[in-house]
Amino acid sequence: MMGRTSNTYLPKDWHSRLPDPAAYYTQHLDKLGDVAANGWAMALCPFHDDYESSLSVKLIGIKGAYRCDTCGNHGDMVAFHMARTELPFKEAVRDLIGLRGRG
Repeated sequence: MMGRTSNTYLPKDWHSRLPDPAAYYTQHLDKLGDVAANGWAMALCPFHDDYESSLSVKLIGIKGAYRCDTCGNHGDMVAFHMARTELPFKEAVRDLIGLRGRG
């Protein structure tokens, strides 16, 4: 069997180990607004010069979906983390669940 490197291994339960979206986005976004009844909150988008909150993040329900009405960037929390850190998928997931740099 070809050996796996520690950088490519993901536990089977990785999705359930992702951080709470509210905690994650509070830490990584400027001026995160209050959560609306539908579970979405607005913030400044880190992917372009944003002076009016154009980024919507889902803090309740779907694991951290996001979308920007100005630049069109969108996805889930893993995609956001990948775009923010420029890490590939598996490394971004390992970083989010606290395994990055561990074997």
